[in-house]
Amino acid sequence: MSEPKTVLFLASFGTSILRAKEVSYDMIQKDLEESTGLPVWQVFTDDATARAMSGVDGRTIFTVEDAVETAVMHGYEKIIAVPVFFAEGELYHSLRTRLDYYRDRIDISMTDSVLYEADSCKEVGNILLSILRPTFGREYLLVGHGAQGYHSEGYGILEEYLNSRGYENIKVIRLKDRDCVGQAIAWLKARGADMRDEQVEIVPLVVAWGDYMAGELYNSEDSFMWQLRKAGFRTVFTGKGMGEYPEFRKVYASRLAALK
Repeated sequence: MSEPKTVLFLASFGTSILRAKEVSYDMIQKDLEESTGLPVWQVFTDDATARAMSGVDGRTIFTVEDAVETAVMHGYEKIIAVPVFFAEGELYHSLRTRLDYYRDRIDISMTDSVLYEADSCKEVGNILLSILRPTFGREYLLVGHGAQGYHSEGYGILEEYLNSRGYENIKVIRLKDRDCVGQAIAWLKARGADMRDEQVEIVPLVVAWGDYMAGELYNSEDSFMWQLRKAGFRTVFTGKGMGEYPEFRKVYASRLAALK
């Protein structure tokens, strides 16, 4: 029996920053196309951003519904959605719900999030260590979006694994947690970072830049980084999405292989 005609959906919330898309989502798309030999379509779960960005650089961006309808129209028999999300939070489950509507018309499956169980967190932890090459004279805050009310234990498992590797100078922060800035300040003070005037590196656990994360992390006086600076900590910011690192982009091929 021949394999069903299949298309991959690279699904993200999306970004209105063209360069962020080019150096992250476009590169993940290219990597998946090369590793699978399958067509990969970019799907933004934010409909307004999808429509605004589609065709800007000659590449089509689909909404979820338009992508499925187009796949059916072109005779595809199977869709595999590859979401870029770090945790199985609100965006992940919203995507699943929107795809579920079409399951009586076409075979649809979906890969796991970046962090979903212990082994996946170890895999990501090792990738992060290879990217960051952390030194012990510096403190590191890995800052993700998080998701209240959803499965996001992966962030905690990731932190435990990094600490178990001897990197107790790394903490994972979720912006959606209550008083995330207070958590960071308390941890830094317990580490003595204020007394030693250690540099604090903020590393965003985001795949591609969007206006929301930029505002939350560093763009405004109320942002995470500036609140730490006001508290007296010497903070720096990496300023790159994880999708810009080839080592990290391999995660999505790994999640796809696990599904198969």
